[in-house]
Amino acid sequence: MIKSSEFIKGYTEIIVCALLMDGDDYIYNLVKKINNHNSGCIQISNPSMLMIMKKLTLEGKVSSYIKTSTMGADRRYYKLTDIGIKFYKENVIGFIESIETLKELVLGDMNYGSKD
Repeated sequence: MIKSSEFIKGYTEIIVCALLMDGDDYIYNLVKKINNHNSGCIQISNPSMLMIMKKLTLEGKVSSYIKTSTMGADRRYYKLTDIGIKFYKENVIGFIESIETLKELVLGDMNYGSKD
């Protein structure tokens, strides 16, 4: 199994928006969800996620707020804005189509030994 953040370059924004469609969340938990999904095939670091969230915030796709905690440090939560929801809805079909295209290109007809 190849573990690489290279697989998700170009898709990180749509992935984060998809996760935030399920509800507000904080960076550490978003990273954990990505890294633990599918046996950890795709990996992302906390600093990388922080950069993604800064970009999405500057673009108006997410906003953040501090949630106080009675146990431990307060956490910064991120939530999708209307712009972020619109971005997700407009791009999710294109994302799925690009994944299908990549799958077809990489797998072909599965005749690995044949050089017709």
